[in-house]
Amino acid sequence: MKKRLSKTMGQGDRALRVLAAVCLVALLALSDSHSTRAQSGRKPQQQPGQQQPTEKPIARIETKEVVVPLSAYDAEGNLVSDLEPKDVLVLEDGEPRPVSYIRHEPANIVLILDSSNEIGTFKNGETQRKPKEPVEVWKNPNYQLLPRTTSREFADNFLSKLSSADQVAIIQYADKVYPVQDWTHDAHEASLALKEKYRVGIKASYYDALKLAAAKLEQCLTGRRVIVLLSDGLDSNSKASRRQAMTALEKARAAVFAVGWAEVVRSEIEFAASWMGAHERSTSATADRLIELRRHLPKLEGGAVLLRQLAEASGGEIWLPETHDKLVAANKDVASEIGAQYSMAFITETKPSLEPTRAIQVLAARRGLTVRSRRSYYVSD
Repeated sequence: MKKRLSKTMGQGDRALRVLAAVCLVALLALSDSHSTRAQSGRKPQQQPGQQQPTEKPIARIETKEVVVPLSAYDAEGNLVSDLEPKDVLVLEDGEPRPVSYIRHEPANIVLILDSSNEIGTFKNGETQRKPKEPVEVWKNPNYQLLPRTTSREFADNFLSKLSSADQVAIIQYADKVYPVQDWTHDAHEASLALKEKYRVGIKASYYDALKLAAAKLEQCLTGRRVIVLLSDGLDSNSKASRRQAMTALEKARAAVFAVGWAEVVRSEIEFAASWMGAHERSTSATADRLIELRRHLPKLEGGAVLLRQLAEASGGEIWLPETHDKLVAANKDVASEIGAQYSMAFITETKPSLEPTRAIQVLAARRGLTVRSRRSYYVSD
């Protein structure tokens, strides 16, 4: 009995050992099969909606349309009226951008008038000196009262040339900034407001005027944004800094058409200095006045340089007439340039940037064509 039981137990142990060996062989075979499938390039079955770890994520590129002003001229310098997208190339930070459209649009124009007289009343009109004899003013053929200042005459003539599709607002500045006329399509209404509200002052709140003009243009959601600036480019009384004013203009994407006082006032100062030397006694007051006038000349030159930089960077233009009559006549050229200006739109990528602005360059792609536009735009718009 004991021998049979021992024999039975021995057979059971052998059976267990055989079963263990079979399981081990099966596991090894399964492992080899999985390794073979992996080495042969077979992929495990992918569940619906599951992305393979080795697949690259899908890149999404977001774009937006940027609109800037554009002027075009032929080989003779005449304004071009038939410009098309294929006629220009746009580079943004050196990379080409597709042009989506080029077209004429109504203009939103802020007219800014400098009515400051810090160095004297030279901006009011051409200087006319009284003779030494006590002749009544109205009997003296060489002395006439001005019916209106040069600034007002320029403004009235400019307003009369505006298209009925355009709208205009008027700002004047001296010791403070004075809004003269809110947005209107009525040129006659604007001229009447100018006649009633125009005032002269002493100091110049130039940067405050630029900042206010930029804020006015930000109200305009359609059409071109334009500033017509009659100024010497000098500031003596603003609360805003030059940087704040320039940033505001950059954000507004305004094209600035500047008519500078520099040459007119220079001529007036030189005439005044010559007249004082020939007709007035040499006193300390006369000497001080001559020094004051001469010190103002380099300021005028610096202001003209800044006006030119502002106009050219914005895609606008600058005029520096030599006389009061030529300054008034410049209104025709300003109105013509604004009337022929285009709006150009191009497509850009919206991507993070450490710089607040992006540089743009517009090149002519048509023979004999010359183009002018903004040099940069503000990214955060």
